[in-house]
Amino acid sequence: MRTFLIGLMVGVMLGSTAMGQEAGDFDARTKKVLSKLQAMGHGTYSRQEWAEVEQSVNDLMKHAAQRQDGDAIIQAAVIKAMVLSDMRRQHEPAIQVLRQALATVRKMPDVDASRLYVKMAEVEAEAGNPAGVEAVIKEYKAGPYYDPKPYQWYGLSEPGEPLMVARPGATEGDSLPLTIMEKALVRAKSAPGILFPDAVLTDLQGRQFRLSSFRGKVVLVDFFARGWRVWEENLPQLRETWSRYHPQGFEVVSICLERSPANLTDLGLPWWVVPEARDLSRSLGIFGSSTSYLLNADGRVIARDLRGQDLAFAVRRALGR
Repeated sequence: MRTFLIGLMVGVMLGSTAMGQEAGDFDARTKKVLSKLQAMGHGTYSRQEWAEVEQSVNDLMKHAAQRQDGDAIIQAAVIKAMVLSDMRRQHEPAIQVLRQALATVRKMPDVDASRLYVKMAEVEAEAGNPAGVEAVIKEYKAGPYYDPKPYQWYGLSEPGEPLMVARPGATEGDSLPLTIMEKALVRAKSAPGILFPDAVLTDLQGRQFRLSSFRGKVVLVDFFARGWRVWEENLPQLRETWSRYHPQGFEVVSICLERSPANLTDLGLPWWVVPEARDLSRSLGIFGSSTSYLLNADGRVIARDLRGQDLAFAVRRALGR
């Protein structure tokens, strides 16, 4: 599961809710659901377990609707969309959930629905639909919620480091929700099926190479930072996958996202390791989390953020084995 899931959970939990006993009950339910989803981000679960967690999310949405609390309705809808899109790859149902929530809170005064637009843009990005992201941005800018007040959102450029956010009351160019949606637009342009951008990179030994030089091979472009738990936990399995399939045409290019990487050779990685590629990471809209792209022999994106046996299976299939 992608590491940005944790950042999204933090962002959801920072949304404001009404005070009082009902609010405390809703917050407790929310934290319980998010804790379960975070745990499920690190493994494979049965259909029954998925059914149980989805029921918990549905109950959360029902509880929010009964309270007629706009912020709680938004919060529950974003969590539901996260489950559908980020975890289950069901993008259209996720959009429907967000649209339904938007229709409900539009009738409520003093409710900022910017988070719904942000999540819609992120869902369209996951679906590889740049036109969909652009349509959401256009709708948001023309609507009543455009930059009334930035809401709190945390991302990370390195473990433990907060992302600096726009100040309240900032001008149009500093709109935090709009900035996040624009980053989603960049990600949409590198979704599965899209030709991955070419780049000239330099590895730890000072050797320059082009990503396009690997045409004909299956390539994992792996953006990482030491300290990211999911990346470190997956590393032994990645080593095993590389050892098994490298002789058959599988390459790995690991690109470090740390600001001042040092002693990368201590990792003992047997494949290409690049200390930095800021232009490439910027063009892909990568900030705040480790991520990876699996490319086919034509250099097109097969999938993003595959790990463990999912990655090994996809590599084997791409190699025609």
